[in-house]
Amino acid sequence: MVWRRRPAYALPALAMVAFAGLLTFSLVRLIQVEQDMRSNVSENMLWVISQAQVASHRLDEEVHRLTLGDQAARPALRYDVLTSRLVLLDEGPQRRYLEALGFAEQVDDAFERLASIEPQLDAIAPDAPRVADSIHAELKPLMQDLNRIANAVMVEEWEATGERLDRHRDSTLQVIASVVGLMLCGLALAALLIGALRQRRAAQQALAEHRDQLEVEVERRTQDLEAARHRVVAAIDTAPDAFAAFDADGRLALVNPKLTQMLPDASRRLPLGCSLEHALTVLRDCDDNGELDGVAHERTLRCDLHIAELGWLQLTMTSSRDGGHVIRLADITPYKQASEALERALQRERGVSDFYRSFAAMVSHQFRTPLAVIDSGLQRLQRRGASLADEERQQRYQRLRDAVAHMTRLVGSSLTAARLDGGQIEAASTCCDLQPLAERCCHLQADASGSSRIQLRHQEDAPLLARCDPILVEQILTNLLSNALKYSPDDTPIEVCLGRDDLGVYCAVRDHGRGIDNVDQARLFERFFRSSNATDQPGIGLGLNIARHLARIQHGDIDVDSHPGTGTTFRLRLPHASAATTATGEAP
Repeated sequence: MVWRRRPAYALPALAMVAFAGLLTFSLVRLIQVEQDMRSNVSENMLWVISQAQVASHRLDEEVHRLTLGDQAARPALRYDVLTSRLVLLDEGPQRRYLEALGFAEQVDDAFERLASIEPQLDAIAPDAPRVADSIHAELKPLMQDLNRIANAVMVEEWEATGERLDRHRDSTLQVIASVVGLMLCGLALAALLIGALRQRRAAQQALAEHRDQLEVEVERRTQDLEAARHRVVAAIDTAPDAFAAFDADGRLALVNPKLTQMLPDASRRLPLGCSLEHALTVLRDCDDNGELDGVAHERTLRCDLHIAELGWLQLTMTSSRDGGHVIRLADITPYKQASEALERALQRERGVSDFYRSFAAMVSHQFRTPLAVIDSGLQRLQRRGASLADEERQQRYQRLRDAVAHMTRLVGSSLTAARLDGGQIEAASTCCDLQPLAERCCHLQADASGSSRIQLRHQEDAPLLARCDPILVEQILTNLLSNALKYSPDDTPIEVCLGRDDLGVYCAVRDHGRGIDNVDQARLFERFFRSSNATDQPGIGLGLNIARHLARIQHGDIDVDSHPGTGTTFRLRLPHASAATTATGEAP
């Protein structure tokens, strides 16, 4: 069978290749003849040379006419005409043509002769025959050269015309032979076409019989597929999850009732025939979690959606073999709630573990010095207590109390730092007026230190509303005020300024003490870091670190502005709170 099919395809192909080859050859030969016929360089050359000859004779004539007294003669015009004719000979294909004939030097000589003639044109006059003779002497060789060039071009043209006629005759014979070949190929193709039509008629008859058999088979298969489709649709309609099926063109073809029950509002925006991108957009609008953002053009995905009224849904989109897609929505709210509960429990356990680990590290690192002071003081009192005077004994008692107080503060700071590390401190933010809160902190700190150096200023008479936790703010201000009192001279004031700006509400604590070096300011809020000029004061470097943490969990911050020798300003910033929020007592 393969051996029989090869001639059936080979003969038409061979005839078509021969037909195309002969036709291409004929067209190429005709194009060559047409291009050869359009080549008229020699004809142009004859015209240009003849015009140059005429222009030279007329120049000579005009010169003699002016010499004889004819005032209408214009030799300068004839000179320009002759120059233009020679310029045509010296440009483009004319120049190349003359170079091929060996007359390029004559053309250059002609330009030199014209150059010698030009200054003599102004000297032509009726009483100056010598100028006319001089110009004639220059024009005569030029006219002779033009005559020789014209003869050579004529001879070259006769020879080229003969060669062209021979080429045209050969090309015509070749085209005639190609046309005969085209006719033979056409006859062969016609014969093959008639045979192919006969075979096609027989094949159509066989195909019609086979088509009738296929229609019967297709009808039977269609019935089976329709029954299977009904079973699949029934299974999808009764499934506990929501389904939406899209065809190969990305159009919605099927939605089960569960989707309408889960998302009634979204299902109304999903008519049959809508695109897959539109469906994903509708589901993204329903999602509060934002996981569908940027995946509208993905073809397979799996993500969790949070619906405010319903809970958590798991979206799974898969592609089918025919290019379609199926979206499945399953209710995973119980599993999500259990996962979140486990995560919170794990975070609490991790926080407790971090709390104890951090507290233990701080105790072992920071409590040794005050304990050593207390132990050393008690040993001295035990050995020499009876021999000490009352005043010296009271001084030692006071030092022991100071060590105990320092250790108490150390315990409080360590516990706070450990609770921050473990995530045990949360801000119970509410709307409050910062002015009475700052006044209370200033009074308490003044009473505790026995100093009246603290000065409070308020830029506005209206309430200074901030969103904060009053207890945490009081702890921050207490730390900033105690540091200002500790690191500034006793005769300088401590200025506390309240105000608001575009960044929020602020409370600035300024002292006029020793200041902080620029190198130390970058690490000032690090844990256990102390400035190089503060080593003479007691402390462990936890206060500012704790203060900044407490400010940031309230969505605020602390910044510092200090210059050595002029003082330091710490600014606590807190977010704004509206008057309406204060009235309702709700979070903004």
